[in-house]
Amino acid sequence: MRQCRFADAILFSDKQVSTQARHIPISPLKSKGDYSAFILKELIQHVRTPWVLIVQWDGYVVDPLAWREEFLLYDYVGAPWPFHEAGFQVGNGGFSLRSMRLIQALADPRFELLPDVNEDDLICRLYRTELETAFSIRFAPVEIASRFACEYTDPQAPIFGFHGARNLWRHIDDDTMMDIALALDIRTFNSSEMRQLLMHYCHLGKFSCVRTMCERYLQHWSPQQLEEQLYATGVREHIARYSAEICARTMERA
Repeated sequence: MRQCRFADAILFSDKQVSTQARHIPISPLKSKGDYSAFILKELIQHVRTPWVLIVQWDGYVVDPLAWREEFLLYDYVGAPWPFHEAGFQVGNGGFSLRSMRLIQALADPRFELLPDVNEDDLICRLYRTELETAFSIRFAPVEIASRFACEYTDPQAPIFGFHGARNLWRHIDDDTMMDIALALDIRTFNSSEMRQLLMHYCHLGKFSCVRTMCERYLQHWSPQQLEEQLYATGVREHIARYSAEICARTMERA
C-alpha cells in the first residue's frame, strides 16, 4: 500500500490486525477449500471496484513502475504456470488481477466448488473455456502475464509483483525472513512452498537460514522424514537429494 494508490484496500481476517486497510472480519479459513469457497462465492459481496488485486500473505507489489495499463484489458491476469499445457498456463491466483465481470460470472451456480481443486485451477483450467465462451471472459496471454508477476519462473524483466513462499528469498532479508518463518503456524510452515524455500537457501549456501528452518522441521519430523518431505515437493530428484545432504551437514555442525 505504500507503493500504490488503490481506490479501496480490504484485509479479510478472522483476527483484528493493525492495518491501513479496511478490515472485514470473516470466519477462519481452515483449509484451501475454505479459501476457494470464499474467493469464488463470497468475495463478490465485498468488492465494489471494477477490478480487484488479490494478494495472499506470501506475495506483494515489488515494482509499481512495472504496472501497465494493458493489464486492464483482461479479466484475469496471474503469473504463468509453465508446467501446464498451452492455452491453460495463466495463471496463479495468489497475486492476481481480476475484473468484477469475472467475479460476477463465478457467482453462477454452474461453477461449482470441487474437493481438492484450488480456486485458481478451477478458474484458469477447469472452467476457463466455459468462462470464455459463455461470459466472454478474457485471460491474459502468457507474455503479458509474465510481465505482471512470477511464481514458478524466474523473472526476465521488471515485474509488478510476485507470489509464493519459494520466492520470498528474493525480496526479504534473511533475518526478517527467519523471524517470519518461526512465527508461521505449523501447517503453513510445513507446506510444500516453505520446503522449496528451504531448498533455495541450501542452493544459495545460506546455512544460517538452513539451520533455523531445519531446527523447526526436526521438532516435528525425523531427519528421514524431512528428506522424504523435500522429495515430496516435486522438484527434480538431484535438487532434493542435494538439499537433503546440505540439511544433514548443516545440522551436524550445529
